[in-house]
Amino acid sequence: MNSPKKTSLSTLLIPLTLCATLIGCNSDNSEPSTTLPTAPNAAISTELASELDEKFLLQIKKTMDVVESQKLWQGYDYKSIPQFFIRRENGKPVTAFVINPQTTIDNAQQLGKNESQGLSVLQYEGSMHSANDKLKAGNDAYDYDFTIDGKGYYIQSYSQGEVEILDPVITSAFSLAVHEVFHAYQGKNFKNPPHYEQLAFDKFDTYPLYNELLSLQLMLMDTLKEFPVHGASQEEAKIALKKYYVIIHEMLKGDPTAHSGFRTGLIYTHGLGQELYEGSALYIDKMASRKVLEVAKDSKFIFHSPFEMDKFSDGYATLKTQKDVIDYFAFQVFYYTGANAIWLLNQAGYDLKELEGGIYPYDAAKEYLKMSEVEEMHLLAELKQNAQWTQAQAAALRYNSL
Repeated sequence: MNSPKKTSLSTLLIPLTLCATLIGCNSDNSEPSTTLPTAPNAAISTELASELDEKFLLQIKKTMDVVESQKLWQGYDYKSIPQFFIRRENGKPVTAFVINPQTTIDNAQQLGKNESQGLSVLQYEGSMHSANDKLKAGNDAYDYDFTIDGKGYYIQSYSQGEVEILDPVITSAFSLAVHEVFHAYQGKNFKNPPHYEQLAFDKFDTYPLYNELLSLQLMLMDTLKEFPVHGASQEEAKIALKKYYVIIHEMLKGDPTAHSGFRTGLIYTHGLGQELYEGSALYIDKMASRKVLEVAKDSKFIFHSPFEMDKFSDGYATLKTQKDVIDYFAFQVFYYTGANAIWLLNQAGYDLKELEGGIYPYDAAKEYLKMSEVEEMHLLAELKQNAQWTQAQAAALRYNSL
């Protein structure tokens, strides 16, 4: 990940493949206890952090500032979360830092103002290897509730390729952290939607992906691919949100797995649930990344060309096999469509805090827009008369033939 060279999507987007259970990626739904960070020691100067460490700490500090100043999500106090980061070189831990220490930690050294980037941060290598072992025993990237002095910390590794980002498609260490810690926030603050049920990874092949549904999903992706966009008006957001709602509504009506109304089908129980949980986490990390990284300032939630995902470029294609199609459209796509829907809801004036009540973005859009049945029918007909629909149908046919 030291260059923008294309690899598999699972390599580039850690949160997409490591989130195996929900609510959120955090399987135990716990959230590290929070504390208000103390002011860094301005009276000392230290030489404890490398240039790479300082760059990473600055990215974390900027992320904290963005989440707070941009009011990305009311109640999500990322700046106060206790975190323990382990830097690796060639896969091996070399140093570690505690942000927002909960206790006076023996054998830890406080970073001076010249290195701390305005954070309350300690260099602490005493628990570095045990934390690294815990990561390796799990997903090898992050974990929750690692204990130092009896207090819980979010833990994560980072390396050069996850700090020095050359391509916005690559997951940065700071964006992974703010994403995963938000899942812990969800576990504590989100009500579980009554119909939500995430499919197990080995059951993705039961998700409905016949040509008509896949065509609608692709048309939705193509409709949303330009967002976020700077300067979008409330009215423009509402127009796009209406298209999102109408397309999803049509998909729900065609869900063959729904046995007693559309809320019993996998599109609603699994797909739209993923839009809420993973979409909101991606919304947070993408909006932060656009502010923190110059290379990501114009990045979008959807970075694929929806109708060309089976095309090879530099020897790489997103979709090469039927398993790729299933994994993408039964799981990964909901990060992107969910984040888009949440961004559009916010731009349209909807209070995102309401989603914590277990409300899917689709249901929020339905209630907020209050479209008539005639308006829905006319908009869907208009969308299907567009060349975009013909392209979506052709692409769906190809993808389902892989």
